[in-house]
This record gives sequence, C-alpha cells and structure tokens, in this order.
Amino acid sequence: MNVIERTQHRIDHMRCPAIEGLDSDTVHMLHQSMVQIVQMRRSIERIELQVHRSRCAAYESEDLLRRLRERG
Repeated sequence: MNVIERTQHRIDHMRCPAIEGLDSDTVHMLHQSMVQIVQMRRSIERIELQVHRSRCAAYESEDLLRRLRERG
C-alpha cells in the first residue's frame, strides 16, 4: 500500500458519533472536535507525503552522485 492509498484510507474511515437526542451545545462541540480531528489527520497525511517525496529526492540525489563519481 503506497502513501496515497494509506492517506485515503484514513480520511474515508472517520465515523461520526450518534447525536440523536443530544442538546445543541454537545452536538456543536462534537462537530468541532470531528472537524479538528480531520484537520489534524490531513496535516499528518500531508507531512507523510512530503517526507516520502523528500526521501525519494534524497535517494535520487545519492544515485546521481554515485553515477557522476563512477564516470569520473
């Protein structure tokens, strides 16, 4: 499973609590909490993607330097 598949899997499986019968303040608080959790998850997922891209760039740079050294 690649980074994008893991990212999509995390966001798609967020469950909402049952709110039937709760007062409006509690519903509002739960909604705000859910929004913040989703925002944190997306931030983490963006960082994971950035780390993945940075690692790929570093590997490519190392490979390029190795090939340049071999050519002299």
